[in-house]
Amino acid sequence: MTIGDFNVLPRPQLGTHMYRRTLIGLIEEALVVSLRYPDNGDSWIATLFTKNGVEFCSSDREFRSRNDWVPSTWMFDDVAKTWVVINEDSEKKARPVNKEEFTIPAPTPGEKYMSWRSRVFREVPALKKEDNASDMISEVWHARENENDAQA
Repeated sequence: MTIGDFNVLPRPQLGTHMYRRTLIGLIEEALVVSLRYPDNGDSWIATLFTKNGVEFCSSDREFRSRNDWVPSTWMFDDVAKTWVVINEDSEKKARPVNKEEFTIPAPTPGEKYMSWRSRVFREVPALKKEDNASDMISEVWHARENENDAQA
């Protein structure tokens, strides 16, 4: 479902997690802590708490830019240049990274773990971007230990 057809953000609930992309490309997150709205009508004003203080969001604004406050269940579609609602059931999962994608150099005999680890990150800089890089490196290190125990 795209949001491009809507002119206003639906009224959030208290405790709704919201986010926006700042002008320097960082993600800023906030929590809805207060809502003001009349009994009748769709207009509302929300108070958001962020790390940097208090922000305000209201129904009087069109949400078309990636720099607007939106619920965390929304994702900006770069092709359509609009917001897309992600269903909770079909939420995208992070792709698993296989060790075969990276050629991790083997530790040299007598090399300490931390010096080998820093050498791996120097030789394979793309590995720094992966969330599970430490686990991958640790698996290679432990596999080397298990091979040495089997040979002894």
